[in-house]
Amino acid sequence: MGIKILLVDDHAMFRAGVKSLLTFNPEFEVIDEADSGQQALDKVREHKPDIVIMDIAMPGMDGLSATRLIKELHPEVKILLLSQHENREYILPALKMGASGYVLKRAAADELIQAVKCIHAGKSYLDPDVADIVVNEYRYKKTGDDDNYDGLTDREREILMYLARGRTNREIAEILCISLKTVDFHKGNLMRKLEIHNRVELTKYAMRKGLV
Repeated sequence: MGIKILLVDDHAMFRAGVKSLLTFNPEFEVIDEADSGQQALDKVREHKPDIVIMDIAMPGMDGLSATRLIKELHPEVKILLLSQHENREYILPALKMGASGYVLKRAAADELIQAVKCIHAGKSYLDPDVADIVVNEYRYKKTGDDDNYDGLTDREREILMYLARGRTNREIAEILCISLKTVDFHKGNLMRKLEIHNRVELTKYAMRKGLV
């Protein structure tokens, strides 16, 4: 049996293309597909894949939230994010939430295959075009030139992203499977840390960070 892969992307044609590419290689077996973060959680529970190849931007629960939850519930499952986003506000949280790799959608086919093999072997893989972002983040941290954003928890960053995208507190609670009170708590904390006191300024801040 080959490396068991779950494909997660809300664009059916894109999934079909990636599936065709992977199944051409006898080492890979695409066992199922999903079109949302929530469906990915259900499929992981059902099939126990070796690797989840997942997009970030999806309706409902996105790929970052799904990554965190999958790693919490199924730490043995490895996750490769395949995304169009190449800015630090997506790449760094993805790695912190447990992703083993990050590849851009515009990457060559052989790069995706290499990434899957590396991750299955227990290594990490970063698209060469985003690797510098991780290196620069390390240098940035070393200089002590910090930003308030770096003081946010992963959960606070998730909520910031959803708030900036126009989600209500109740919708965020449903997406993240937490209580409305918990959303309010984290929202208060992130606004205090960022020294932002209304939603309009919060959205502007998120746009500057590339979250929307």
